[in-house]
Amino acid sequence: MSNVKAIFEENIVEIIEDLNAELLQDRIINFWKKVGAHLTLTELVDTYWGEVKSEFAVDLGVTFGKIFELYLPFKLQSLGYNVKPQFSSAGDMVENYEGKDIYWELKTGRGKFIQGATHSPKEKGKMNLIQVLWDCHWDKSLNEIIASGEFISVINVCVFESTTVNSVGEHSNNNSRTTLQFTTDRYDDCVEACVYGKIKQNRVNVAFVKTPAPSLVLV
Repeated sequence: MSNVKAIFEENIVEIIEDLNAELLQDRIINFWKKVGAHLTLTELVDTYWGEVKSEFAVDLGVTFGKIFELYLPFKLQSLGYNVKPQFSSAGDMVENYEGKDIYWELKTGRGKFIQGATHSPKEKGKMNLIQVLWDCHWDKSLNEIIASGEFISVINVCVFESTTVNSVGEHSNNNSRTTLQFTTDRYDDCVEACVYGKIKQNRVNVAFVKTPAPSLVLV
């Protein structure tokens, strides 16, 4: 048993708002300001990354993932819950619940599924997983994004307790990444875990549908 899913259900809008604020302080945003805040994100990437757009996409994904890992434990602490960062083979965050340590894996991604690693033993068994799939406003200028405070355009957030995933992919000389999926028979589990967004039952795998992030009211 754990308090984490209930925390997300009660505070998900505030958490998404905070993630927007954290992203708007990142080095990518500072670079964007220097070279032209009138540019859309698509224009920025086309101009400065050109034929290596995939490098920017990877950097953006890593940036969000690291922000989430570093932000979340302290946000939950501020809400009165007994958690702390714990970057180890057991997980990225540890929750103390009724005297027992519960380890959580925090994973994010901009695609259809989160990524794993072929060498990770925790992905082969049961784990507590917080999964965030998201994307951003590619066709808004930085000026527009700063004015609204909204960098995240769509998002899906799920909190799984003691779950197993289907790890797809094999180790090779140049890749040890896997895709972590939930097969269609896990549809009900995914619906139960979802705290923001929608779940769709496809023929092979469950689809995590990203829905528009909550709009902010700035004063």
